[in-house]
Amino acid sequence: MSSRILTIGCKYNPPRGGIAQVLWNYDNYVFEKFNFIENSRKSNAFINVFIALGAVFKLIYKLLFDKKIKIVHIHSASKISFKRSTIFIRISKLFKKRVVIHIHGGGFEKYYNANESFVRKNLKHCDKIITLSQDWVNFYSSIGFESTCVENVIPVPQIQEKTTNDGVLHMLYLGLIIERKGIYDFLDVLSDHKQEFAGKLMLHIGGNGEVELLDKKIKSQGLGDIVKYEGWVDSEKKVSLLNLCDVFVLPSYVEGLPLSILEAMSYNMAIISTPVGGIPSLVKDQENGFLFEPGDKAAMYKTIKLFLEDKDTLDDKRKDNNQVAIRYYPENVAKKLKSIYSSLLDNEFDS
Repeated sequence: MSSRILTIGCKYNPPRGGIAQVLWNYDNYVFEKFNFIENSRKSNAFINVFIALGAVFKLIYKLLFDKKIKIVHIHSASKISFKRSTIFIRISKLFKKRVVIHIHGGGFEKYYNANESFVRKNLKHCDKIITLSQDWVNFYSSIGFESTCVENVIPVPQIQEKTTNDGVLHMLYLGLIIERKGIYDFLDVLSDHKQEFAGKLMLHIGGNGEVELLDKKIKSQGLGDIVKYEGWVDSEKKVSLLNLCDVFVLPSYVEGLPLSILEAMSYNMAIISTPVGGIPSLVKDQENGFLFEPGDKAAMYKTIKLFLEDKDTLDDKRKDNNQVAIRYYPENVAKKLKSIYSSLLDNEFDS
């Protein structure tokens, strides 16, 4: 079936960003044959114009000469990403292909409210909308569109026996280093209590984004002894960090359904995060982690202190988190995608 699907999205190798990671996982763990056209990358707007133009010509060529292609699966977010996606939606429909729009990111509701007519006009041309959580299914239903939740796929965890037991609480942040992710709030908390936390915890930060600003904050706040920037984390290093750390931190202001939390849960890590986007569908406050409102530094401090002082609480929040993550493993996600594709292929003969 995979030879009949054409996927369109951002550059994903190496996987820098949430959508890129999903595409990388699809290529490596889900699709037998991954037909793919790159329509953007993390670059400046000028370069992305040429990449998008090239993708348009590649799509037209592919649809003209590859008669196996029946479904075009477009991965998108909001703002410029959605506007760019509409071009590929329209071209695909001109060639009478089934179109799946797979919407990522946590900002789409706000984007829709500001651009209702434009968004509705283009969503009507899609045969299927894929969302990341039941909350998003409810949102699209509220605006009159049927959608299906397909969980973000994560690789099966590679559990390794811990080789060190240094008595330090190892915490991990993986993701874009930017203000709306809340990482600077978390650094402020560590800075305010650095003498109390010295020798007791270590926050490992991996990702790209505002790396220079992060480095400046670590130095200016005197956090070098309890915060370590790990640089861009490749697959091998990610596995090592996920096995090392006890707590995953994502104090974000806006999210969809974060792959980083899913992967952390698959390694039985406790979660510290916020109740935004699809996170509450994964993390139940005081059950398998702690949720607090974005920017609530007092709650962040209270949670860190609790984990430091009460190992039983930490162990309790970590226990069985991997059971929640199982439905996001490749085999289970592949079944959902196959069901969606099969229904669209069947519908081909009804129109």
